[in-house]
Amino acid sequence: MTIEKNKSLKEYTTFKIGGPAEYFAEVKTAQEVQEALQWAKDNQQSVKILGGGSNMLIADAGLKGLVIKLSLDKLEFDDLKVTVGPGIRLAYLLNKALESNLTGLEFVAGIPGTVGGAIRGNAGTYGLAMDSVVKKIKYADENGQLKEITATEAKFAYRHSIFKENFWIIVEAELELAKGDIKVARVLVNERLKYRQDTQPNLPSAGCIFKNILFEEVDLKKLAEKNIDIDKFSKFKKIPAAHLIERAGLKGHAIGGAQVSDVHANYIVNNGRATAEQVIMLISFIKQQVRDKYGVQLQEEVQLFV
Repeated sequence: MTIEKNKSLKEYTTFKIGGPAEYFAEVKTAQEVQEALQWAKDNQQSVKILGGGSNMLIADAGLKGLVIKLSLDKLEFDDLKVTVGPGIRLAYLLNKALESNLTGLEFVAGIPGTVGGAIRGNAGTYGLAMDSVVKKIKYADENGQLKEITATEAKFAYRHSIFKENFWIIVEAELELAKGDIKVARVLVNERLKYRQDTQPNLPSAGCIFKNILFEEVDLKKLAEKNIDIDKFSKFKKIPAAHLIERAGLKGHAIGGAQVSDVHANYIVNNGRATAEQVIMLISFIKQQVRDKYGVQLQEEVQLFV
């Protein structure tokens, strides 16, 4: 393991925004994760974790302390069991699973990022998420001790897990998939990839900026009075944040180089010259406009390291 100084982080993120890490280490094994944590402790440095670089915004001034880039890429198949490192990209995992005649991961089609980040945020689509396939998770705790929990203990919820509550670093996960109809699965994956290609921007972004709104979190009657078609979203019992943002007339709204996508209103895109400060200002403006018009407080899905 090598510790680098003043490492540019911009190219490690899908947003292509952000300054340098004061210290940077790329780790490829659980032991190297432990070594990096020990180095930070010995040198009294804070720690930030970098996975696939999606779903995050890094400050223009960069990050103080040590940034640990997770590149643990173990991938083993044993019947229905899959053992996978946090650095494996979801697209690669999906393809390898299908090649091994395993189904159950079709819901990750088109989701950017890596397994570690997907488990941490319980990423998913179409009513399914990582909690539907994860069985066990190995992690390094805040003291660098390696431990293991079950999926039940992981406190999975909508876009949430226990890893958002604690500074625990995922080093390995065990998934359980199924023997299904691979031909049908591939058709479904291709349809979803085509849909995402048609409905999501191809400019640099962090993915969806805000969480969708669970029915249980809002006053549905009041939203209906504001001409929001609640029945339209009854299948998954979530109102897309993009729907409210678009209804608020914010598609295309820009602050500097940061712009609400013309293609999908829950994306902020970098038109090539956006700064983290401009993105933060735009996020704040969107939240204020949606709150004023619909009484809904949007919550960020993207991690803000600013």
